[in-house]
Amino acid sequence: MTLPNFIIGGTEKAGTTSVFTYLLSHPEVCGSRVKETDFFRHDDCADLARSAEAYAAHFAHCKPGGARVVMEASPGYLGESSVVAPRMQAMLKQDVKMLFILRHPVDRIYSSFNFHKARLELPQDLSFEDYVERCLQFDRGASAESLGIGRWFLQVLDYGRYAPHLEPFLQRFPASCIKVMFYEDLQQDERAFMQKLCGFLNIDPHHFDAYTFKAANVTFSSRHAGLHRYALKLNQMMEPVLRARPGLKRGLVSLYKHFNQAQQGYAAMPVTMRQKLQAYYEPSIRQLAGMVGEGALPPGWLDAGAASGTGSLKIQPAR
Repeated sequence: MTLPNFIIGGTEKAGTTSVFTYLLSHPEVCGSRVKETDFFRHDDCADLARSAEAYAAHFAHCKPGGARVVMEASPGYLGESSVVAPRMQAMLKQDVKMLFILRHPVDRIYSSFNFHKARLELPQDLSFEDYVERCLQFDRGASAESLGIGRWFLQVLDYGRYAPHLEPFLQRFPASCIKVMFYEDLQQDERAFMQKLCGFLNIDPHHFDAYTFKAANVTFSSRHAGLHRYALKLNQMMEPVLRARPGLKRGLVSLYKHFNQAQQGYAAMPVTMRQKLQAYYEPSIRQLAGMVGEGALPPGWLDAGAASGTGSLKIQPAR
């Protein structure tokens, strides 16, 4: 029975799909049949033997003694760490390695809003300002039913408070097995990012010396909503096949965009909303700086003069 020894645990809209896809090209890596198993979010692991068998099914094609790294990537794990971390601890070895890719939380929630709206998972007439206000009301105790949006989407605001969500993992696994890296560094230099990650995983970094990087899961809006809903369902059904054939998937996505893409990307965030959200996240950003070192935070997280880099967790919170 094969279980993973490496998990990309977060966060949403921070390049996890691209990094997972890049790693799949490495001869020393085997990935789950679908990128996001979300296993520890949904299985309570009360019956460990049954749960381990069900989890192992995602990696049945990864032969024992084959790939050095067996991985999955479920970016929802970080936000739900209070339940996910103890379930992982109960099933996985203590030396399982974890990666958390973090993106400036203000940019991340705006990207998440636009991504899920483009996927027709949020009301099309919902403004970003109204969305944030509903998230804040949910934070204050309002029910998801009264706010008219699914619970998961209302929690996205809180999920950007990275430091408190990292703590359950730090309390249960060695700090040396947990890597914090930053989306901004991935954007700036994908090759350097992936080679540093290879160092953490103890696999050959030279695989990426001449690798051609192509970002995955880019947000775009559609011209025809009905066709887009069908395409999204088909993509989900075909993921086990397409995940193993990234070139084929890129070709199909490119062809689909030719027929149904309205525009790629989205408008800039209003300045007043950025200021409001920056104030909301400031305490947790400073707490994160205490964990990874202020100099590790990319420029703009705390101040424009901060040095960019890869985080190396220095301390563990009180147990």
